[in-house]
Amino acid sequence: ADPAPKSIGLAPADLAAALARDLSEGRYILTGNLTSSLFADDCRFVDPNNAVDGLSRYRQALGFLFEPTRSQLDNVHVRVVAAGSGRATIEATYVASGELKLPWRPKISPWSGKISYDVSPVTGLVVAQTDVWNITRFDAIRQTFTPGSTSRR
Repeated sequence: ADPAPKSIGLAPADLAAALARDLSEGRYILTGNLTSSLFADDCRFVDPNNAVDGLSRYRQALGFLFEPTRSQLDNVHVRVVAAGSGRATIEATYVASGELKLPWRPKISPWSGKISYDVSPVTGLVVAQTDVWNITRFDAIRQTFTPGSTSRR
């Protein structure tokens, strides 16, 4: 479990604003640099290539993936799409690109993504994050095996 206290009871709009900062400034889907107090420790993270159970495992997995100084996350838009007595839903859209931390330095061409965050009606924490891309799972994997620049700046 993450030692940081959780942000229990945030209004969906405040949670959406915090997620927007984490995406725009921390580029967390590329770096793992997120505000852990916004997510349940057992949050489920799903994208077309992976499903990870648990906040600490997700952060660890992201830390090994992209080279932060050579990766971008742009055109971030976050909004609350459903709120009320039931579970709130927040959506984010973005455009990302980057270089993977593999010896052959593959470059991943820009792709658009849409993240859906399911928010617990009890705690106000994100309990599930589902990311959908405009590229196929096959194309994402293919780019992983396409050599990029081997020189480092």
